[in-house]
Amino acid sequence: MAETHPIRLSQDEIKRQAKKYFEGEQGLRLVRDELESLRFAGDKGFVQIDIEPDTNNQCRVTFEHDGYEPELHEFRRRLAKQATAETSAG
Repeated sequence: MAETHPIRLSQDEIKRQAKKYFEGEQGLRLVRDELESLRFAGDKGFVQIDIEPDTNNQCRVTFEHDGYEPELHEFRRRLAKQATAETSAG
């Protein structure tokens, strides 16, 4: 299943947060780290995140997964919260 969302964070920040959350907090293995793509794998499946810079200081982020749906939902929620906080502060 894949979903694309606009997120008002930089590509580097999204990648940093993804590694922190999926690798650090969830214990998934980082199996691909490319300029615009990350893929994490674990016992229940995988999470792939494709990040395409867009206009208006935001990125179009495509999330694909097999398993890890609750974890991916929580990660998207965290990104949205961070983007809102940074937009309000700036």
